[in-house]
Amino acid sequence: MFLCFRKNIKKKISDNFPDYGKKIKTADFLYSLLLFFIFFALPVFSQNNADSIITQMLMQRKLYANSIQSYDAEVYIKENSIINRKNILFPYAPDFLYWNKKGDDYFVEALISVHFNAPNYFNQQIKAINGTGRNAKNIENRVTQFLNVNIYNPVLFNSRVLLPGIEDIHKYYRFEYVSCFDTLKYRVHKIKVIPLVKSQKLISGCLNVVDGMWNIFSFDMEGSMEFSRFRIETEFGTSDDDFLLPKRTCLTLKTKLLGNEVVSSYFSLSRYISVVRQQTGEPEKKTGYDLSSYFIPAPDTLPVVKDSVFWEEKRPIPLSDSEKHFYKSKNKIPENIKNHSVIDESWNLYQRWMMPKHFNYNNAQFSYSGFLNPLKLAYSQSNGISYWQQLQLNKVYGNGNRLNFSPNAVFLFKNKEIYFNLPLKWTFQPRRMGEINFTFGNRNQSYNSKIIDKINKQTDSVDFNSIDLEYYRHFFLELKFQYEIANGLLALGGIDYDWYNSMRINNSSDQIINNEELADIDHTYRALLPDLKIIWTPGLYYRFNGKRKEYISSNFPTFSISYGRGIKNLFRSVSDYERIELDLQQKINLNLTSSVQYYVGSGIFTNTRSVYFADFKNFQKYNFPKSWSDPIGGVFHLLNGEWYNASNSYIQGHFMYETSFILLKLFRGVAKDILTERFYLSQLYTPALPCYTEIGFGFGNFIINTGAFVSFKRGEFQSFGVKAVFEIGR
Repeated sequence: MFLCFRKNIKKKISDNFPDYGKKIKTADFLYSLLLFFIFFALPVFSQNNADSIITQMLMQRKLYANSIQSYDAEVYIKENSIINRKNILFPYAPDFLYWNKKGDDYFVEALISVHFNAPNYFNQQIKAINGTGRNAKNIENRVTQFLNVNIYNPVLFNSRVLLPGIEDIHKYYRFEYVSCFDTLKYRVHKIKVIPLVKSQKLISGCLNVVDGMWNIFSFDMEGSMEFSRFRIETEFGTSDDDFLLPKRTCLTLKTKLLGNEVVSSYFSLSRYISVVRQQTGEPEKKTGYDLSSYFIPAPDTLPVVKDSVFWEEKRPIPLSDSEKHFYKSKNKIPENIKNHSVIDESWNLYQRWMMPKHFNYNNAQFSYSGFLNPLKLAYSQSNGISYWQQLQLNKVYGNGNRLNFSPNAVFLFKNKEIYFNLPLKWTFQPRRMGEINFTFGNRNQSYNSKIIDKINKQTDSVDFNSIDLEYYRHFFLELKFQYEIANGLLALGGIDYDWYNSMRINNSSDQIINNEELADIDHTYRALLPDLKIIWTPGLYYRFNGKRKEYISSNFPTFSISYGRGIKNLFRSVSDYERIELDLQQKINLNLTSSVQYYVGSGIFTNTRSVYFADFKNFQKYNFPKSWSDPIGGVFHLLNGEWYNASNSYIQGHFMYETSFILLKLFRGVAKDILTERFYLSQLYTPALPCYTEIGFGFGNFIINTGAFVSFKRGEFQSFGVKAVFEIGR
């Protein structure tokens, strides 16, 4: 094309200039100048123009983000889900995909009331729903996070997607100027948004920005969320009252999993009932610690409305012919569905034995992890492969009181051991977080203080595999009371009752303790330990969910201190000692993608006038797999269990830096599936182990979290290990 264009230029020059030979250089110069403009100058101009428009838009973001204090709206949503492909695995899809397990296409429409409070709090309640499928949870849990969006907030779609401010925007995106067009009142610039790294935290598409006002006229964005690709097209209002508010949205979710494909299309139209604006010159309203008004509890009953007259009045657009056809189906939503769920009696053998179960009945919630669920497998270097089970029962009463029973058990294949925990909690004063907790379970095998004293004298030569130790199986009962003294200040008190049954392992002639000394050691111990614990978090935000108070977050650290005193000769207790532990922990958000969490704790046994077991509450081996979404609280991944009971005191510190787009973005095609990267540093001091260090790097997404760790003892390399925990289905 360019060669032809060049010939045309030469021909025109030769026709108009007889002295063609002298003017041929002019044609070559013009041709070169044109190529330079097309390939170099035009893109630079286009990019600079796009960057300047985005900069203007972001400069206005804070003004627009704070200009609306609150609003109430009525939103109409309709959903069409079409199954393009399905196979024999379709009925076994995870519940969070919200698929119709019968494999039928379906249609749902709903009327939702939405309340917004600045800066980014959305509450929605389904007021009416009808259609041919039971998909209320899909609308509540997944769809509304796309439809109720404050586009001027730096995180979108329930904090899943990132669109930061001026300082950080070019770390994640580049922009291209596409075109401009005129509406009835405005000139609008179309800007293409291109992520620098493929990631589920970034989106791509186009923003349409109003010239001069620099507000968003509309946007068309694409991205990924778990197993789905989404496309969302939103138009904002054009009048002075609603130019910052979304009016019409089209959302498409295409989900592909194991050869199955479902395409769900959603359309929503918003009608604003009231809008409260921030008055000019009025100071920004300060938010108190009570955020209850920002949240609306979900109703107990799904409001199914089949009245055709009602929907004709409320439906802002008519149904299509295919949607009308759905209503003729016999598979409609049954009336009087309680708690948004029903028990599906058609579960086959696979579902009964392997799939997690979740259902509600009569104000009670039940969940079970599935007896043969492969997602309950986990691996760590110290425990090897483990398989765990969970059961959850919640019963809520009319006065807000709550009964919770959540037993769990884990089997460690490496040691062929079973650990269990049977906690029962009764909330009797929900507004003051008053609780009674009863727990029965077992903990890691341990040994008593007669052996601790011997070990601490020989720290350089201790080899637990060569010592004939008297190990004890540890069982415990706990009865605890909790009550809130003031906001963020919790008092916990109760009684710990532990008993230890002897078990003999590792016979060897190389012994620190001879047989005569072992003969003097009792083979059963009981300890009764009343204790008191104070937990304090300054500046703690909270809400009331119904009558129950729930803590949300704080910008300050959490402090705790606990004191326990053994009582001898009561209920066959032989304990006569004190246990003191204190700790400090906090999470600090550095920016939109990074945070730091730290934990520092210590403990000591004092006044030890009797035999005792060094079983600390905050320093112990975790046999149950822990989600790395909550890694703080004293977790060493490679430390052998024997060291936890080897000393009567400890000091530990844990540090974790969580971020995105650091190391894995260097590997093409990997970063798009990674949500977070984590860097770990843990340090331990005990008299038996004066310097123990762990360093680790982990990464994860919505399916699995995994990572690698290296341990050092007194600066010398000790071991290397990995850990993997499934997140899907949690």
